[in-house]
Amino acid sequence: MPKAALILVDVQYDFLPPDGALAVPNGREILPVIEGLLNRDEWDWPVIIASQDYHPPKHISFASSHPPHEPFSKPSLTNANGEEYEQTLWPDHCVQGTIGAAIEKGVRHQIKVWGDRVKIVRKGSNIGIEAYSAFEGYLTEAIDPAEPPSDHEPQPAESPLTRDLRDNGVDTVVIVGLASDFCVKSTALSAIDASFRTILVAPGMRGISSSDERDAWAKIEGLGGLVVGKEGQGGWERRLRDIVGSH
Repeated sequence: MPKAALILVDVQYDFLPPDGALAVPNGREILPVIEGLLNRDEWDWPVIIASQDYHPPKHISFASSHPPHEPFSKPSLTNANGEEYEQTLWPDHCVQGTIGAAIEKGVRHQIKVWGDRVKIVRKGSNIGIEAYSAFEGYLTEAIDPAEPPSDHEPQPAESPLTRDLRDNGVDTVVIVGLASDFCVKSTALSAIDASFRTILVAPGMRGISSSDERDAWAKIEGLGGLVVGKEGQGGWERRLRDIVGSH
């Protein structure tokens, strides 16, 4: 039987309607699905990872850092590594120390029950580097999360999340969260690139754009990933149990 980790991507207030600064349409619809996956009577995840966008003020991805550019414009920028790229600019969101950066309280309560099986990944904490994937963040304990490393610290050659999953014998990841066409997609692509079997649970994610979400699923499946429960397909829980096991 595979050893599977559950990855919860960015289930944070700033991505949740109705008040989130960058609310994903219908984002709250994923909460019952995540609640079910975190039910210890039903599932036995050996590792759970919860990721957070965790930006400092004036982060490179904020439109407010690049006047007169507006949110959702796509200027060419140069990041802290000297790389030129096209950046989608966002409204200020998930700023360190704000309620918008916090994981939704129901999810926070549920992951506490899993004790030391849970870790947090915080990404986008370097002011000059965009980071969508959970594999691009720093890894910390869930009970007392560490503050971000200095922007001047060298970036590790291997993703801390990749190393931790491998150290725990994980070979499969199951991914849910927000948004499916950005951070969920990037996390899944990173997982595939790191040679983890990668499964997305469609009812447990929502995208900013439904067409971009479908494109993301197609790309992930084209690279060998699996998306269960898409287009309203029932029976995804049974299919997932057949793959990863359960209680």
